Amino acid sequence: MKVFRVLCCFFVGVTCGYGTVSDEVFQEAQTILQTHQESHYDHKTVINEAKGYYRVDCSSFVSYVLSKKAPLALALLPIDAKHTRSRAQNYYDYFKGLESPNSHWMAIKTVAELERGDMIAWKYDPSLQKKDTGHVVIVSEKPVQEEAHLYRVRVMDASKGKHANDTRAEGSDGIGSGDMWFRVDEKGFPIGLYWSSKAKKENQHPIAMGRVLK
Repeated sequence: MKVFRVLCCFFVGVTCGYGTVSDEVFQEAQTILQTHQESHYDHKTVINEAKGYYRVDCSSFVSYVLSKKAPLALALLPIDAKHTRSRAQNYYDYFKGLESPNSHWMAIKTVAELERGDMIAWKYDPSLQKKDTGHVVIVSEKPVQEEAHLYRVRVMDASKGKHANDTRAEGSDGIGSGDMWFRVDEKGFPIGLYWSSKAKKENQHPIAMGRVLK
């Protein structure tokens, strides 16, 4: 049954759900969030799962989850020169370049199609001179359409700042879960985002979405 469902996703784009690899990614990330004892946001990765300790940034958190549930898919992601792992911009570039599915990944074209375990990545313009190359999150719930072109999406990530309804304690950072909003165009593709409140200024960065298949 599992093989059949993955093949459906691969060939005809049928919505993936419970029992798929993408759902296993969601379950693994959720387990980490529920059982971790200490977490900090840092570009230098230090993980001690036995002690529940996670010093990670957004991409190292997602990559760690993939290493446990979809290592072959993780191996397909590009890595920049002088770096040892994929960063947020690499997730964006890979998802953006997925014109058609391969055996491990498929692109998601609309926010409405997102399922838990899918990933959203965006890339910062170098002119912004940010220390981060972008951001990548794991979707934890089916998006909720709140307006004609606006969706609320519950995500899991590692970050310095909190989202709306965030699980991270006051004054802390690292891994957690919270609500974001994504503005879409007429075709349903994301063109803008709100980090923690739709009442604040909309951030517009190139956005791409992907689903791991195996």
